Amino acid sequence: MKILYILLALLILMILITVHEFGHYIAGKIFKFDINEFSIGFGPAIYKRTKKNGEVFSIRALPLGGYCAFEGEDQEVPNQNEKTAQDEQSKADAKNEPAQVQVQSHKKPFNSQPAWKRLIVLFGGVFFNFMFGIITSAIYLMVAGYGVPVVAASRQGAIQQGDKIVAVNGKTIEAYSPLADILAEYSGETTLTITLVRNGETKTVPVIKEQLENGYFYVANTTKIEKNLYIKSGEEYIEISAKDFQQKIINESVTKDVDGKYFPVMSETYYQKNEDNTFSEYTVQKLIDDGVIAHANTGFSLGIMYYTAIEHYGFFECLLKAWPFGFYICKVILGALGGIFTGATKISDLGGTVTTISTIATYSAINPMIILYLFPMLSFNLAIFNILPIPALDGARMVFVLWELITRKPVNRKVEGYIHTVGLFVLLALVLFLDVYHLFI
Repeated sequence: MKILYILLALLILMILITVHEFGHYIAGKIFKFDINEFSIGFGPAIYKRTKKNGEVFSIRALPLGGYCAFEGEDQEVPNQNEKTAQDEQSKADAKNEPAQVQVQSHKKPFNSQPAWKRLIVLFGGVFFNFMFGIITSAIYLMVAGYGVPVVAASRQGAIQQGDKIVAVNGKTIEAYSPLADILAEYSGETTLTITLVRNGETKTVPVIKEQLENGYFYVANTTKIEKNLYIKSGEEYIEISAKDFQQKIINESVTKDVDGKYFPVMSETYYQKNEDNTFSEYTVQKLIDDGVIAHANTGFSLGIMYYTAIEHYGFFECLLKAWPFGFYICKVILGALGGIFTGATKISDLGGTVTTISTIATYSAINPMIILYLFPMLSFNLAIFNILPIPALDGARMVFVLWELITRKPVNRKVEGYIHTVGLFVLLALVLFLDVYHLFI
């Protein structure tokens, strides 16, 4: 079964890379650039088809990339004087050898095209990845919906169990604006205006975000305890309702173990009813491992614990909200990239191609819904990565074209070629290092 998810991960990556290269292709066709080949994958060709205009479409053996090859991408374009001299030499050669047939290509090299057109063609891949991310974001929102916080336990009198929180200080809870992110905007002790829905009625209440000195536990997943958690009274087992258990957990004290982790100090022993009507002890650790209870961190908090209820946008809402959702994902990606320089992003948080495929396969096996999220997330990731001014990537090539636009003089093509070649080897080395690192950690 694992191999199927690995193949699925490869397919996802190849779709995204093909979309990227197709962006270059479409932009090139619009501006009438000469294209030699559009390839899905690298290595030996397993399928090849040549169009009447000479363009080659191919599928190659290694599904780890692709390319759209333009005529003379790295070719140095001669200046007008050199071109005139070359034409005169060609005429002289033709006179000396009248029997020789002169065959000349009518294709225009990539670098002979106006710089602004080249800039758009180079940007085409990033643009297509971004738009593909928007489209797949809409699909994801349509299918997966978004989580609305529902209060499971509260230390606040104004907020009750079962309340659905829909906004904080006028900021609506969205797929791209979860409650945790909104609360993080307000540091220290402060009063927030919470908009909630209780029994179908919308209410607005003031709540103080205050500092809690001691951590406490709350019920995170009531579905596992509503009917099968018990306490023992003499020889009798008494079922505990979800609501009663929540209150018991809130009232319990906590302590730290030798690793600094918090654990509740339970005053009673809990039991689980088995299928054969026998009872077995349901330990605190098992409650934590199963996600039935969770620990609230110390610090400033609303003093509420919640779980999420899934709600769905309408079709047209999804199309509109895909844009802010997409920018939200881009913000997260850029934050992770910035963390490389600040130290917030660790080496273990990064990965090469093999690690990416393995991660996609692992999470897809856990929850197929994640597959829908991977499309926009990876598509935006590919767009952002390719626009970075790193040699061998589109971003660096665009920098060279911008320099040409500003100075009216291109950088020496050989020098540019060397820079991109070195950049490519550095990138390949980095990808290999990250994959090997993850293999041995």
